[in-house]
Amino acid sequence: MTHRRDPLRAGVALGAGRVADRLSLSLGLGAGSVVGGRTALRLDPRVLEAVAAGRRSVLVTGTNGKATVTALVTAALGEKGSVVTNAMGANTTDGIIAALAKDRTSPVAALEVDDVHLGAVVKGTRPRAVIALNSSREYTRGVSLARTLRHWRRTAAALPDDSVAIINTDDPLVSWAFEAAPRVVPVSGGLDWRDDALLCPACRAPHEFEGLSWSCPGCGRQRRAPQWTVVAEGDEGDEGVEWYVEHGRGRQRIEVTVPGRTATVGEAFALAAADVFGVDLAGAAERMATVADVDERYAPVQIGEHAARLMRLDNPAGWAEALDVAATTGAQLVMVVDPDGPRDTATMWESPFHLIGGHEVAVTGGRSSDVVAILTAAGVRTRVAPDVLSAIATREAGDVLVACNTPAFRRVSAQFRGGAA
Repeated sequence: MTHRRDPLRAGVALGAGRVADRLSLSLGLGAGSVVGGRTALRLDPRVLEAVAAGRRSVLVTGTNGKATVTALVTAALGEKGSVVTNAMGANTTDGIIAALAKDRTSPVAALEVDDVHLGAVVKGTRPRAVIALNSSREYTRGVSLARTLRHWRRTAAALPDDSVAIINTDDPLVSWAFEAAPRVVPVSGGLDWRDDALLCPACRAPHEFEGLSWSCPGCGRQRRAPQWTVVAEGDEGDEGVEWYVEHGRGRQRIEVTVPGRTATVGEAFALAAADVFGVDLAGAAERMATVADVDERYAPVQIGEHAARLMRLDNPAGWAEALDVAATTGAQLVMVVDPDGPRDTATMWESPFHLIGGHEVAVTGGRSSDVVAILTAAGVRTRVAPDVLSAIATREAGDVLVACNTPAFRRVSAQFRGGAA
């Protein structure tokens, strides 16, 4: 039996959500980016369909880079009019409901979606495109990689017939999860997503890797030929390197303001999404070049003679991204790690700190002694500072990357904005 949406019930639920938002803000309990959606969802389990109706949506999911790529997609699709997005990272179903409820008129939505919420959001929004960036372990928050991949696979098979799955073809796990989608657009950015993909998820045989290609000798699965590929001209260690995205009709130069290879690769995904929407690619690239801040990250904050850029790092792949930025650009590093449960530094032990062996890193935060042990084991010199401003002051004048785990990011971000430290 098919149950129709009840507009009256949805209206009552959204009204209650608005009341919950105002109450949360007045009591100082939060920014109102989730609680209203959570209240509405409890009163009407189908309220997401109501706030998503009449829009063309792009959903962005994956372990790393969701917020950055969502911001790039938002800019790329600007040609189609106003684009509603959950810019502050409230990427669960209730947070997405709250974002869409606050903007009922924008015809296009670019939404960051938490890995395990993808199925519910796909069902509620019936997206035009789903971008799947990568997949790796996030055990510190109790998320099973195998369960997430099965969830994605079921979701891909249930996508509407006119939906497009824009996938990271370099990642064997993402490729398997979305192979049943009605249409697949493979993207290659040249990033290494193999640590958790040594075994084929279909038959458990070891994958064979050669360059960017991969294949499974057990069941014959292999990397799809990319339709969108990121290429560099010049030495990546040289500030004059130029980036391009090659596609079926030629190539498009891209200019990246946000630091890190994830942002560079993200522009290829965003261009592929823009193409699905019929957006002019040159115009999309110009708009993406203006994206300098994502969820209060990356945009430089001037602190004395230093321009500090915040990075929030939640898992081994995130730390690897920060280390890649430091190793390839020579950026100075400050690490701020605060307590975040009994496993708050577990992900760091698996990260490739040898990439910055011989460098000196300024360390601060409630878990600074743990971080010093991890860095020392990797041959990295450390200097402990009492607080983040003192740590930044130990660096030479110029750009500084401030790499934080999630609780440290919240604290330091508030401090940089002039809030409570």
